[in-house]
Amino acid sequence: MENVQKDLLPGKRITILPTNNCSRQIFRVLPVIVFLSMFLSCSKDSGDDNFKLPETPDTSDKEQIDPNKIVNINTESVVGEMYNFWSTRPMVNQTRFTSSNFTGGLESIKTYVKSYNLVRVLGGRTDGLNNFYKGVDTNGNIITDFSGLISSMQGFMQTGFKPRIVLDNVPWEMNAVREENKYGNTNPPDDYIVWRQYINAFLNVLIDEFTYDEVKTWRFRVATEPNYVPEHWNGTKEEFFKHYDITVDEVLKVIPDAIIGPGNLLTEGAAEWRTEIIDHCANGTNYATGEIGTRMSFFCLSYYEKIDQNTINFPETVEPYRTKLNSYAQFADIPFDIQEFGILRDEYGNRGLSLSDATELGASWYATIADMAYKYKITEIYDWGQESTDALATGRRNVTSMFLKMVNGNRLAATHNMSGHVGTIPVIKDGKIYLLIYNHNTTRTSTAKKSIYPKIEGTQIGSTTHWEMNEWTVDKDHGIFMHELYKDVKVAGVSNKTGSSARIYGNRPDDYFNTGWEDIFNANKSKYTELAKLPQTINDSIVGKAEDGSLTLKVDLGPHSVKLIELIPQ
Repeated sequence: MENVQKDLLPGKRITILPTNNCSRQIFRVLPVIVFLSMFLSCSKDSGDDNFKLPETPDTSDKEQIDPNKIVNINTESVVGEMYNFWSTRPMVNQTRFTSSNFTGGLESIKTYVKSYNLVRVLGGRTDGLNNFYKGVDTNGNIITDFSGLISSMQGFMQTGFKPRIVLDNVPWEMNAVREENKYGNTNPPDDYIVWRQYINAFLNVLIDEFTYDEVKTWRFRVATEPNYVPEHWNGTKEEFFKHYDITVDEVLKVIPDAIIGPGNLLTEGAAEWRTEIIDHCANGTNYATGEIGTRMSFFCLSYYEKIDQNTINFPETVEPYRTKLNSYAQFADIPFDIQEFGILRDEYGNRGLSLSDATELGASWYATIADMAYKYKITEIYDWGQESTDALATGRRNVTSMFLKMVNGNRLAATHNMSGHVGTIPVIKDGKIYLLIYNHNTTRTSTAKKSIYPKIEGTQIGSTTHWEMNEWTVDKDHGIFMHELYKDVKVAGVSNKTGSSARIYGNRPDDYFNTGWEDIFNANKSKYTELAKLPQTINDSIVGKAEDGSLTLKVDLGPHSVKLIELIPQ
């Protein structure tokens, strides 16, 4: 076979050696950018012992790189661990764990879900579930039937997930007047002696069934969005502080080392109060003990994005709470979580039942949030679900697959001068270098592509001449099945819904389409399954250092794009 000559830059040529099993690929040579060549890795398999890496062409006619597009990365600049923040999922209806049909479908998520946060376990629900409290006898002692709790928790424990318990709402029978709000009974109990008995009995039933040593490892959260009045708490701020102090005190009587904290605070305009709970737990008078302060083992918020607002509000949302926590030595290093999270509305302001965007917009948003979460030391982000119909991966789910390749590695500092939501999370793990690179725009119709140049320096680069490079991509054309489903459903003539619940591109297609879309999905399921997979877009390429010892890559990103680059020393 003849050698093939190709122009790289004006006056510069390089010989490409085709092999039996490899297609010819040409990569541009830029001033400090290494050439990315598939032909070397392919030739390793061709049996050509005489193959040599072509010399880097003379770059006297250099194409200039805009320095404002360079991301500087030094392998010596470790800023922290690439810790797992994505492995807990909220669950409102725990009775589903008694169903083998439900639990059998959980196997596919076990690679990235480890814990469930079980909400409204104590009763006070609009659906009548978890009705364990039955009133008091003539001596003022509570009457309970926890058989339903035990059956649900036995089913849960058989899954292998770790439970976390939310101590809300107050059972209906603990209030003389039944007042039903959006999320059930959000009133404080009429009698805290009765409430204490109930919390004590609840914990002891769990301990009797699952042992003290097991239950003491579970987290307990007191209430949900207690500053969202009256939807989640029908009382004043001080009434909640009292409720929190008394509940914590009773839990600690049963489990002295309990991991316990206040409910996730609403962070939107409807919030009645904000950081005051931190001040109360630090130096307020405890309503239960009369002492100063209350145990707070962790702190948490809710955070929801709205596409129709065309922004990301994460920094301004979490920063006041991070600052307040840091102001108290005892709270500066406690876990700081986002325990409700998602994209609440589409670009038309419609909500639906979906709590995520299933396309590349949701993927690039999630990568952007991840970078911010590490910056503000967010410990965990609880996820309602990253799958779509029949457990097919959404774009966000594919980004989590990228995270899983990097988890437990060392994060490196990445500095640049670029504006907008574009960035890199660099990680060293097991001798490999990973670059998670993202470009996000807050409008779905944006055409703002980006080209960036990660420039890696440091001893780990200096000690190795060549690196094998792999790349995975999520963008409109990679790792997304929803666009193809929408196209097929529309072609088939299935109508879409209208109104405020008709959400477009959520992770639930039935938010947008009327009956009939399921038939189209089932008929084309194999096609959607393939499209939903995270695709590898570069495989076993070889890259080499520039003359100054650095390794610089050119990465082209679509308007909503996430790429993971893996560099393996050769």
